[in-house]
Amino acid sequence: MQAKPCKVFIAKDIARTASLVVYGSGCNIAEGEITVLDKNKNIMAPGQTYADTDKIYIVEGLSETYDYVTPAGSSLTGIRKLMVSDAIDGAGVFSYKGVSYTAAQESVITLSGSLTPVAGTEYTLRIVYKDMEERPGQFTYTYRVISSSTSLTTLYTQFVTAINSHVGRRVNASSTNTPDVLTITAKAYNDNELVSSLNEYKQVIPKVFLYSNNFGSVVVTYATNPTQGVGTWKLVRDEEKWSQGYEGALNRIQFPIILPDFRTVKDQTYDTIVINHKNWYTGANSERQQADITTKIFLPDSAGQTANILAVLNPWMESLSKGLNAIVL
Repeated sequence: MQAKPCKVFIAKDIARTASLVVYGSGCNIAEGEITVLDKNKNIMAPGQTYADTDKIYIVEGLSETYDYVTPAGSSLTGIRKLMVSDAIDGAGVFSYKGVSYTAAQESVITLSGSLTPVAGTEYTLRIVYKDMEERPGQFTYTYRVISSSTSLTTLYTQFVTAINSHVGRRVNASSTNTPDVLTITAKAYNDNELVSSLNEYKQVIPKVFLYSNNFGSVVVTYATNPTQGVGTWKLVRDEEKWSQGYEGALNRIQFPIILPDFRTVKDQTYDTIVINHKNWYTGANSERQQADITTKIFLPDSAGQTANILAVLNPWMESLSKGLNAIVL
């Protein structure tokens, strides 16, 4: 969960609108289109620096539109609702990072090495799961196999059968011979498959132990450590969910549940821009204080508008006193 106020912007896989207009008559910003505004809420041009504007704003076009009548009596229709960031003050920006999409990886564990099984002897393998924070103790499952021959290939095949026939398993097993290797791969959680899922993204984290002392020189190797990846739709969904709390959406379990529509697109892959900055406000006793704020922009990794956004953000960030580096996605 976010430890500091965070605002999340989620782009769609679209190109920049020609002759873009964000406010008022002629507004043509598209749903899911993101642009950068200067301190006066005007669209910034590529190459502008801190000398041109000491503050910037990130803006996203939302799905809703509305009509209104101006004080002068003009009727405006189809004006797109916007999400606007807090002011990003150049003097308070301390981090600017970009990360391209990276797929998640599940844990892969192998058993390899020399062993001549003893027929009729029990071999025991225990898996301890480290991702079950709800339990007061360890959550484990033990697989026991009585070797039917002196073949290691056969013993591993028996373990594959024992593991994969277990209805409540949290891993899958496979084996190969020449050389003999037993491979155990963590299964993905399947309780958060909807954008609106209450459950958050998690990964199964197994640890394998040879629970009997008759495995000879067989060794356990953690071939692939679990990684959540970057910019997967489930991670973006969770970021969006957490940020909704700062917009007032706190109730998710008690009727009536009133939440904004999710903008995350299932199965979309996203590049990520993260801006960490400090904003000033007047606190108790009229003292000027600072608050840390994170602004995150998620861009489909094939979106045409990414180049337009970076053409504005990069020069401005590079011009700050901290000399932040341009990012490439």
